[in-house]
Order: sequence, then structure tokens, then C-alpha cells
Amino acid sequence: MRLPTFNNLMGSPKDPSGRQPIRFRNRPGRLLLLTLAFMIAPLSLQGGRIYDIIVRNGAVLDGTDRPAYKADVAIHRGKIAAIGHLTDDRGREEIDAAGLTVSPGFIDTHSHAGPGLATEELSHGRPLLAQGITTVFINPDGGGATNLAAQKRALRKHGLGVNVAQFISHGSVRREVMGLEARNPTKSEQKGMLRVVARAMRNGGWGLSSGTFYAPGSYAEPEEIIDLARAASKFGGVYQSHIRDESNYSVGLLAAVEEVIEVGRRAHLPAVVTHIKALGPPVWGQSEEVIARINRARDEGVEVYADQYPYTASATGLTAALVPRWAQAGGKDSLIARLGSSETETKIKSEMKKNLVRRGGAKRIQFRRVSFDPSWEGKRLDDAAKAWDVSPIDAALRLVTQGYVGIVSFNMSGEDVRASTLKRAITRIDPTFSEADHGFVHDPDRPAHRACDAADAWRRVKAWLDA
Repeated sequence: MRLPTFNNLMGSPKDPSGRQPIRFRNRPGRLLLLTLAFMIAPLSLQGGRIYDIIVRNGAVLDGTDRPAYKADVAIHRGKIAAIGHLTDDRGREEIDAAGLTVSPGFIDTHSHAGPGLATEELSHGRPLLAQGITTVFINPDGGGATNLAAQKRALRKHGLGVNVAQFISHGSVRREVMGLEARNPTKSEQKGMLRVVARAMRNGGWGLSSGTFYAPGSYAEPEEIIDLARAASKFGGVYQSHIRDESNYSVGLLAAVEEVIEVGRRAHLPAVVTHIKALGPPVWGQSEEVIARINRARDEGVEVYADQYPYTASATGLTAALVPRWAQAGGKDSLIARLGSSETETKIKSEMKKNLVRRGGAKRIQFRRVSFDPSWEGKRLDDAAKAWDVSPIDAALRLVTQGYVGIVSFNMSGEDVRASTLKRAITRIDPTFSEADHGFVHDPDRPAHRACDAADAWRRVKAWLDA
């Protein structure tokens, strides 16, 4: 059986040059029924036609908010040609979808799949397709390529199994122009960042992503970001942000959400609080107020949204979770140099202890990727502390000064997750479930990167939400 695949690299929503989005050659696909997608032709055609494929007897959810209805779906030349009771028509291949749901492909608006999709081994994107995902937006959280044209070439080298849309990432733009310096840009540097954003949007960018929680994005004042968002807005772009504070690290959760609203208001573009959450015991229970502020901004005419994954863990880096931003300025070598001063080391450790409390303690931090020693993957920070007979803070410093350590942090309240989901302040529930690392094209050879069965994962989440 050969199903249509949808693997365009999608151009920006409004390109002043008038150029059409670049499209790429299809890859063969033998994957999931759920990935039938996007273009829906008129519902009725003359009977007696022969199509390439007819999917029969499924419950069709067509993406229009219409309740599911039983129908056949005809596919011809890679596109959906008809939907209805096609009893007089025939398919060269016919699929009986009785008991199954047929829907447009899912869109993951926050995906870290870009690097994987650029490799020969993972360009097919089968872990995404197996979950019904046919479109991914890459370069989120303020991190990713700044040369989108070069990234396009890398993505098209081995073909693509899914559609790809690109963000231009504020943190990467800032790093390219200013390095990891913790200061405001000069006028010349701000102009340089504006040029990078405008070039990226001309090359097909869909908007600006930021990660103001992370270095170097955290060093930027809101005015810097508003200025860059205006550049994206000229091309019809959007603004998506991993907000400055999902807990009480710095400005606090509520102020961080207000910052995203203000970017949308002043830059005149849709703004999205991505993977919305109340992270850690100090802010549990604040989700109701977050949702109220988003809805109040909408009532005022600001186009602001949120997206969410419906589980109580988040993925980030150990450095980002625990090490204060001022100590990260200049990069890892600068951090190591600061640790060489006993006075500065004491200050760093003191702040790290507070950050560990925000995360719920060492038992709530699990290693998902350890670049220099994969044997630690799946273990927790408290395991490392016990193994080395040191404090969790000393264990964390020993790890982060050796290389990258990715973590899963179990630090959200189920009540907050339910509140955000059920209050409908959300534009997306991330369908990309995995054991450890949401949003990535998973490497099957790494235990922490094996994808779960998406249908089973969703059944479990739905049962939990309905309980």
C-alpha cells in the first residue's frame, strides 16, 4: 500500500518578493492512516470514477469542528479528491478503516525535529508520521539555525517525510551578533540582528521564536524583542516564546506571560506562550490567573494564544534548570573560571540550591541525554550524588562542566495541567509523546529516545483528564 506523503518545506506566510514556497520531491510512504492530510476537495463528484486509493468506512474528522461522520475518502495523484459515500467509485487500492478515525495530519507547532530531519537516518520522520504528525514547526525556544536558506538545503538533501516550517530564533540571532554577552545591544548590533531576522523571513521564515528563559535570550530586554518581532510582523509572521520565567526564577510566571502579550500588542502580530505551564511548587495554582490574563488580552484585541503538552514533566538542560544566568555569561569556560573563585562559587551554589527547590528536588530531575557519558541516561540527579558521595549541587556542577546534560524535570501539578487544558486557552495539545524527550525525532538506538505508541499514550492521557 502506498499512501500520499506531504513533505513540502513551507515558505513564509507573506513573502513581499512574491516568490512561491519551495516544494520538495515526495518520498515513498507506507505509514499510518491517520496522516491523510490537508487539502480537501469538493465532497461530491460524478460516480463511477477510479481513484488511486479509497479509504472506506472510517469515522472522518475533517478539521472543521464538525462531529465525526462515517464516509469514504478518495485519494488521487497524492491529494484528497473526494469525501462522501463513494459506493459507485473504485480505488486501485482500497483500505477498510472500519473502527478507525481518518483525519487531517496533525501540526506540531513546537518541534525540535530539525536536526534529525536533516540526517539521512531520520529524514523520513517516521516517528512523527506514526503519531499522525505531518507538519512540524522547527527552531523553537529561541534556538536553531539563523541561515534558513542553508537549513533548507540541509533538509532537502535526503528528502523529507513531513512538511517543515521554520522559525527564526532570537537566541541564535543574538548569539551570532553578540555572543553570550549579558548586556544590551549597541545600535549597530540591534541593526545587525534586524538584518538577520529580515533575511530569514525573506527566506521562508514563519515568525520569530524566543527562549527568554535561556542564555543568551534571557539577557535581552523586552524592547529588543519587540523590535525584532516587528521585523517578523512585516512578513505576516508570528511570535512564539518559551517565556522568561515559568516559575519564580526572575520576573515570575505572570509577568513573563504579560511580556508575551505586550510583544503581540506592540509588534502587531499573533503571540504564543509555548508549552504553557506553572513550573514548580512556588507557582502551582497560578494557571487560572495565567489563563485569565490571556483571555483578557484577547478581549482587548490582542491576538495571543498558548500551546500545551498534557503531562507533568518538562524537558530542558541541567545548566538551564539550575545554574543562574549571570554565571553562564560568556559560556562554559567562563562558568568554570567563575567556579575557580571560592566566593563566586559559594554564590553560584547558593542560587543553585534555590533553583533545585523550584524543581522539586534532586529526585525529580532525570537525565535524558548525557553527551559525554550515555550510561547516566535514565538515572536521576540524586543517583549521581549518591554515587559520588557529594551533594546534589556538587554533582550537578560536576556534570555541567563536562558537557551537555539534558533532563526531564517532574515539576508540574496535575491540577494546573487540567486547568489549562479544560479552560481552552490552548491552541494545541502536543501529540508528540515519548518516554523522555517530547518533540524530537527520536533515535531508536538511545533508550531515552524510544517513542511510545501515540495512540496508547493519548488513551492514557484522555483517561487521566476525564477522571
